[in-house]
Amino acid sequence: MSRSAAASSVRHALIRHALVRRSLAGAALGLSLALAGCGGDGGGSGSTAAATTTAAAPATVEQLANICTPAGEKAWELAHLNDVYLFYRDIVAVDPNAYPTPEAYFNALIVTSKDRFSFVEPQSVADAFFNAGADVGYGAVFKLDTANRLRIGFVDAGGPLALQNVARGAEITAINGTAVPALTTAQLNAALFPTSVGVSLSLTVLDANQSAARGLTVSSASVVEDPVPLAQVIPADAGPSSPKVGYLLFNDQIATSESELVGAIAGFQAAGVSDVVIDLRYNGGGYLYIASELAYMLGGNRVSPNAVFEKLTFNDKHPEKTNNPANTVPFYSTTTAGQPLPTLDLPRVFVITAPGTCSASESVINGLTPFVSVIRIGGTTCGKPYGFIQTNNCGNAYFAIQFQGVNNAGFGDYTNGFAPTCVVADDFTRALGDRNEGRLSATLAYSRTGACPASASSEATLQAATSGERVLGRPERQERLLRGTTIR
Repeated sequence: MSRSAAASSVRHALIRHALVRRSLAGAALGLSLALAGCGGDGGGSGSTAAATTTAAAPATVEQLANICTPAGEKAWELAHLNDVYLFYRDIVAVDPNAYPTPEAYFNALIVTSKDRFSFVEPQSVADAFFNAGADVGYGAVFKLDTANRLRIGFVDAGGPLALQNVARGAEITAINGTAVPALTTAQLNAALFPTSVGVSLSLTVLDANQSAARGLTVSSASVVEDPVPLAQVIPADAGPSSPKVGYLLFNDQIATSESELVGAIAGFQAAGVSDVVIDLRYNGGGYLYIASELAYMLGGNRVSPNAVFEKLTFNDKHPEKTNNPANTVPFYSTTTAGQPLPTLDLPRVFVITAPGTCSASESVINGLTPFVSVIRIGGTTCGKPYGFIQTNNCGNAYFAIQFQGVNNAGFGDYTNGFAPTCVVADDFTRALGDRNEGRLSATLAYSRTGACPASASSEATLQAATSGERVLGRPERQERLLRGTTIR
């Protein structure tokens, strides 16, 4: 795929609804009849009986685009899904009048028996995040465990919570006066992820290693995130001639990632590192071309010439897309500006993983695996081999799963996630990048000995302890994406 093509397509995320298999042909006709019967407003519960004598063919996606009434948007949503959705055969026909907004109707059409990720959000929100890393909020990664404890996994420097001296490991015990266990996931998301700046939030916070909680108030702001907040060289052990290990904390695969990743890998190259640790525990994905560049910089000459990083396969309505060479992502060896990428030519790569490791982050793992040993330390990844093409209509950005990605060996079936090589729980008592932090410590031990340390637990033990844990956040945090609105 050319870089101009990579600058034009795909994304990943979450949503829920249980649907039963059914043909879309009747659904499309049903929507056109419902729109005729309700006078085109898309609301209320007006009868469609008078329209049943009309059998006009449903309008095309192009004809329905940018008809920005509730009814028009709903008609476009159905036509769009019927055309490009990977699971279009399984959509259930539902009455558009039963859903108050186009977003609610879109969510009702998603086949959640197969799809946990498709979503819709304002185009301005999506574009601001992927183009510049700008995200409205309080500047933190929030993790909810099985006991409904809300922990801070990461804090953005300069963000609202950082300015209140809230750090990794802190527990939020109450929000706006309500204890966290009494709040639903929807209520937590609504409180923690506002859509505008200046939204005040009252928190009760128990800082790490403290016995007494404190109250504070923060206001939401536009936080420009640093996608690569930490890159450092760490001795593998305490010896004077210890091998050098490069540690890279990589949180977001957005446009601004490229230059930071290139600088970090060039630094590791100059330092002569023998191993590299990529910490993806909170990286939900993003641009595939960034994932490809990182994989190439790590594997270098160990990647076969002309190898496939990820081939995109679309639904059976679009064999021209699946068969289009432009929809096969190579291992990019240059930056978007055409400069050669530095390479480390590593025979193995360590990746710190968790349920928050998703989509394009999993592509790094899957794309590299045919060529180098990828050793995973931590927890099972989210399991998202699918991707989106951002499609804009009426001020909204739609992210419906349109393709599945496979690597050079043709593998892409990891809907249950990639299990860790060494199972290690997240350690909230130490900062990320601290060599004694649980997951990094286990990685350094493996680097020295070639085996999981004795402190690593079994997968069954970790799953029993962490089943149901999740990283809260907006759906664009779990994406595999080719930039823009179309694949060219």
